[in-house]
Amino acid sequence: MRFRFLPLLLVTILCAACGDGSSKSPTTPAKPASETQSPDAAVETVKITSPEYRTRQQVLETTGKVQFNEERLVRVNAPVTGRASEVLAHPGDIVEPGHRLLVLDSPDLGTAKSDYAKAVSDLEHAEKAVTLARELFQAKAIARKELRDTENDYRKAMAEKERSASRLRTLGVPDSQFNDIAARTDTSTTVVVTAPRSGVIVERNVIPGQVVAYGQSDTPPNLFLISDLSTMWVLADVYEPDVSKVRIGQTARVTLACCPNERYEGRVTYISDSVDPQTRTVKVRVVVPNRGRALKAEMFVKVTISTGSANVLTLPQSAIHRENEETFVLIAKGKDEYDRREVKVGVDLDGAVEVLDGVTLQDRVVSTGSILLKKAAK
Repeated sequence: MRFRFLPLLLVTILCAACGDGSSKSPTTPAKPASETQSPDAAVETVKITSPEYRTRQQVLETTGKVQFNEERLVRVNAPVTGRASEVLAHPGDIVEPGHRLLVLDSPDLGTAKSDYAKAVSDLEHAEKAVTLARELFQAKAIARKELRDTENDYRKAMAEKERSASRLRTLGVPDSQFNDIAARTDTSTTVVVTAPRSGVIVERNVIPGQVVAYGQSDTPPNLFLISDLSTMWVLADVYEPDVSKVRIGQTARVTLACCPNERYEGRVTYISDSVDPQTRTVKVRVVVPNRGRALKAEMFVKVTISTGSANVLTLPQSAIHRENEETFVLIAKGKDEYDRREVKVGVDLDGAVEVLDGVTLQDRVVSTGSILLKKAAK
């Protein structure tokens, strides 16, 4: 019976020994987080810097309006009064010089052709008359006065022929047709209006069947407006106090409201000599390359004109703090001693900030780690 309980006794002893060993193993209590950080950790991360000068490009920001380049714009007017029988071009068409735009049926063309044919006939008659008069004068059959009158009539006939020919050329009739007109074999009354230069038709003010007039006013209506859209004008509004900053030749950057990331660069080519009485601004013209024809006439844009460069005092952006509408920096006075000083800042400059007031070159400013010292600073 004693041997029967011996195994159970051995198991009990072993379990008790294991329990005592685990209870006696030392345990290291976790230290609080505050005890693991060095008391000088904040000071170790602080870096000091001094303000330094940087070159900043000065700019003038304003608004403007896009217009067609007037130096590359042509207005096509009616060369003669007549009815539009055919309209051959449409807005958006790209045309070259000589491109057919419009066909007019004009009684005035018939009159001009008749005048030319009559002038040619009168000149031929006057030429024969002056030849005969010279022969008679050589034979002393007429007086010198009669010869002079005949020569004068010849010169008048010559001038009338030139006037009639010029009128036909104004109407677009080529010189190659003059012989047929003089022989009265060409009596057509249609005038073909052609494009005087290459470009894009940006405006059309005529439809088939419309009667158009010539010479009714100093500014006859435009039948077509053709523009070279490779460049556009931007008329920027510059207020009176800023006019002295703008010079011809300065670089300007244009941005669109629809595409703020797209920039179109040009140069100032003209500064107006008068002030707009309504807006009190001076118009400044900028010629801008029109990439992809994105600039449209009458479009409002933002204009930034580079007016020069200047040396400005700067600090790293990490040194600038803003709190309760106050902008300030931390000035290092001595070991572990910092002052809070209000500053006035300008524009950002590639990782730095322009400082307008509050610090000098001799000041030592906290640039890194200052966020840990804001509460401790005076």
